[in-house]
Amino acid sequence: MKSETRARSIVKTLSYRIVVGALLALLTFYITGNPGTTTIITVVFNLGGAAIYYGFERLWNSIGWGRNF
Repeated sequence: MKSETRARSIVKTLSYRIVVGALLALLTFYITGNPGTTTIITVVFNLGGAAIYYGFERLWNSIGWGRNF
C-alpha cells in the first residue's frame, strides 16, 4: 500500500496552519483590537493545532480504508 512520507505530512501541516493562522489572526485582531493578544492567541493555537493535525494525518495515513490503488 502506498503512503505519504513524513515530509509530505509536515508540508501539508505547515501550509494548512498558515492559512488557518492568518484567518485566526484577522478574526482575533478584529475582536480584540490588540496586536499582543492577537499574537499570543495565534501562536499558541497554531502550535497546538499543528501537532494535532500532524498526528491526525499520520494516523489516517496508516488506514487503508477508502483508498483506490
